[in-house]
Amino acid sequence: MRALASFADRDPVPWANGGGQTTELVGLTDSVELTPGLHPWRLSIARLERVGPFSALPGMARTFLPTAEVALEIDGHVHRVPALRPVHFHGEQNVSLVDLADPCFAVNLMVADDSTDDVACDAGADTGVGSGTGSGADSGRESDSASGELQMVIGRPVPADGIRLVLTVEADVDFPRFQLFELDPGEAVPDEVSVVVLHTGRCDEHI
Repeated sequence: MRALASFADRDPVPWANGGGQTTELVGLTDSVELTPGLHPWRLSIARLERVGPFSALPGMARTFLPTAEVALEIDGHVHRVPALRPVHFHGEQNVSLVDLADPCFAVNLMVADDSTDDVACDAGADTGVGSGTGSGADSGRESDSASGELQMVIGRPVPADGIRLVLTVEADVDFPRFQLFELDPGEAVPDEVSVVVLHTGRCDEHI
């Protein structure tokens, strides 16, 4: 396992809309060198301290994973998002953080994507995201992610081969620790701490 980036070693930068701060672990240019052949991608950690709109980022497929429960409004529909449950949407959609009980962090994966289809759905079980009602009704669509794109999963089996990056998640507000590692071929995903896995390959489950 090879260390790639650490939250503690990076300085935060303002959001594109000035509404908050984020710490970039991997930038678009860096991703091309790290994972040649994949669509360019960006991985960052946002500090969520108040409600407000997200930056518009057309052409990017986004995965948002909060470390505490929040509520997002996506194109006029409010979705409760449980802690450590990824939500997918496109950068051109109108997204705002509308409820935040306490300050927390959010892991953000952004992948260059030519698709303009609207997606607002949860990557896990019955949480209400994708329904706009909190009822858990299914109104998303099947993932169209191909092997040339990086995906984010947590708490699920992942392929033993291909590109596999692991982000440790220790989200204490005062002493946060997020570290990105690259797994060796065949190496098991560590289970000592909470981790988010970034990997290539099709996700067969509905997201």
